[in-house]
Amino acid sequence: MHPNSQKPQISEDAEYIEGSFHKYKDWAQDPKGYFPIRVNKEKKLIELGFCKKDNIIETVITGEMPQEIYYTAIKKGLISRMEHAAYLGKELEKAYLALKHNLEYVQDDELKL
Repeated sequence: MHPNSQKPQISEDAEYIEGSFHKYKDWAQDPKGYFPIRVNKEKKLIELGFCKKDNIIETVITGEMPQEIYYTAIKKGLISRMEHAAYLGKELEKAYLALKHNLEYVQDDELKL
């Protein structure tokens, strides 16, 4: 939200939809590839690897903030599915919080607070 804008108002006719997701039925591999994510505590960086196949990392994007990493992955054309981009945002934010608060980060697991 822009800092100078007003708080959004909900329309009287707004449709309310309950969100849903099934981790097996709704999942689809991004044809571009996949991303292992890790926290490098020594360098204080988040590292995003990019693999096309066979667990061979072809590109590594590093940054201190999630948006540095996911914007770079998008600009480089490494993501083709919107749900993959959303997933990366979620996982990179978890990695950021783990790094910031010295927590253990395991991709696809809940953070242990």
